[in-house]
Amino acid sequence: MSVSIAPYKTQLLSLLGSINKIGIAKNKLAIGLVIIPTAISMVYFSFIASDIYISESRFTIRSASKDSMSNLGGGFGGVIGKMGLNNSENDSYTAENFIQSRDALAKLNEKLNIKAAYSESSIDRLHRFAGIRFWDSSLERFYEYYLSSIVGIAHDDSSGITTLSVRAFDPKLAYVVNQQLNELSEALINRLNLRARQDMLEFAQKEVELARAKVEGINQKIHQFRNQKQTGPSEQQVAVFQQLGSEKDFADRNLAAAFASLEQARIEAIKKQLYLERVAEPSKPDQALEPKRIRGIITTFVLGLVLWGIASMIIAGVKEHQHHA
Repeated sequence: MSVSIAPYKTQLLSLLGSINKIGIAKNKLAIGLVIIPTAISMVYFSFIASDIYISESRFTIRSASKDSMSNLGGGFGGVIGKMGLNNSENDSYTAENFIQSRDALAKLNEKLNIKAAYSESSIDRLHRFAGIRFWDSSLERFYEYYLSSIVGIAHDDSSGITTLSVRAFDPKLAYVVNQQLNELSEALINRLNLRARQDMLEFAQKEVELARAKVEGINQKIHQFRNQKQTGPSEQQVAVFQQLGSEKDFADRNLAAAFASLEQARIEAIKKQLYLERVAEPSKPDQALEPKRIRGIITTFVLGLVLWGIASMIIAGVKEHQHHA
């Protein structure tokens, strides 16, 4: 998309005046290193460079507060009621790494076909995917383009907040990609929570089932023993009954311990529960923030001057050496 640089007319006229004052207009070296590159830069930023829109969002990953979980006296329900949230900085990097992963890109491409969107011919060749390296449009190359030109991530260590920025040549696409990345990250956190909860509770639940089965087995033996036709209690029968009673006491204690372990496992699962909290929803850009057109022109001009100065000194030194020789 071409954009007029008429608002920068005063600055450009001043820039051209600077070229004239320096007196390099008639210097062939200066023409090649300063004037021509600056002119090309002016044409590019005025009529060729595409507008780039940026959508930003902010999120943080939180976990259950360890302090609020330490008091277990109130029971499981009491723990839930008192539960707080703490920043989980290490887990924030999990979401960030996912956003920068090939898996995230694959899901985005599947839902939004962003590879085609960033390859449209209406986008200037310097910025669109496979514009300069048109012969390489592989997914691996697009992944590199995704990391360098589409997504940007900044993490604030003090607050634990992650800022996600998405660049696109259409404001709606920038917003939609950012929104999708937030939803995909949240889905990832939920999957991790479910997996961790299942892993932590599976063993404890199996122990409860085994302990309950032993109690039921002992109860059945006691029931069968009592229903047997007996003429009178013998010493052997008393010993058997006492043995069954001891086994029942042990099985009951074992079942109670298994239930306590299960409840502790549930509490530990709550402690490790993660939450993706959106601090700021993805923004809907209504103005292109890039490229910085006038800055690009001035940068080209300044770099050209630096190169011209270095080249002039080298040429002058060579001529002086030849003169003395």
